[in-house]
Amino acid sequence: MTKVRRIVTAHNENGRAIVASDDELTFVQMPGMAGWGWLDVWAADNPHFPDDGARKPVSWMFPPLGAMRFGHATIAPKTESGFERASAESAAEDMQGSMSDRGFHRSATIDVISIVKGSCICELDDGVKVQLNEGDTLIQNGTIHAWSNPFDTECQMSSVMIGARNDLVEDH
Repeated sequence: MTKVRRIVTAHNENGRAIVASDDELTFVQMPGMAGWGWLDVWAADNPHFPDDGARKPVSWMFPPLGAMRFGHATIAPKTESGFERASAESAAEDMQGSMSDRGFHRSATIDVISIVKGSCICELDDGVKVQLNEGDTLIQNGTIHAWSNPFDTECQMSSVMIGARNDLVEDH
């Protein structure tokens, strides 16, 4: 999956529905994450209507409280969890210091992840490994986790991230 069509609807000056844009988006390599592709489809830090359908600037990939992000990710076959050291350190600043070399991280978000094609593994910090297959949905509630794809085919997933309050005192 290298390109995705994004159609955005909005409102005209009379409040009527219009197609505001129709664009083709391309995946990019996620920095520091070998084997991962990311497609930033839509994001909103302060969603409201009516609007003109234009994409507003947002903070980093992970949304603040009440904001949202929607995107697609790909994990190449035979990809282990893990990050390049420099990327892990910079990403940790954005994810509450929880990024490790092995790719374990947590964000102050509720993530709704749907496996579109293939399979992958979500490993939790207690060692539990959950295999997710095409059609499966995972609700990630700010838990520490890491991703891998030990299988022979690419895994494609879609995700919605919603900024949530994090009342956890202890962090890993």
